[in-house]
Amino acid sequence: MRIVADTNTLVSGFGWGGPPGQVVDSVLSGQVTLVISPALLGELARVLAYPKLTAVFDDPAALVAAVAEAADTVDPAERVTVLGDEPDNRVLEAAAAGRADLIVTGDKAMQDLGSFRGIPIVSAAQFVARLQQGHTGPPGPSGHQS
Repeated sequence: MRIVADTNTLVSGFGWGGPPGQVVDSVLSGQVTLVISPALLGELARVLAYPKLTAVFDDPAALVAAVAEAADTVDPAERVTVLGDEPDNRVLEAAAAGRADLIVTGDKAMQDLGSFRGIPIVSAAQFVARLQQGHTGPPGPSGHQS
């Protein structure tokens, strides 16, 4: 399964665990492939450098490098303006360019969208439930995941 996880999901997963932590664990274990773009890596670096996060992440550059190493980096050729928050549009672009199976986010505006170009948009908890049910692949011809 190929996923795009937004920056907040990754930061929460690395720093605090819970369902976002399970998203990160599934990527690091190789159970799923994280799709990321240079724009998303840049946003991750910017967010990890916030003063309020320096107590949690003592080496943000190393964490960004580890994410880049673990992920499949795509360079979207298309820019979209579907959502009002521009960084959210970068998530959608990476998902389309990387042929993602899911977008994982806690962002309400993205979740309200429901899907983007046939790619379901789910919360970290919904993603974990899919994993626990054994849905690790893209939807099959019947519409069910394998």
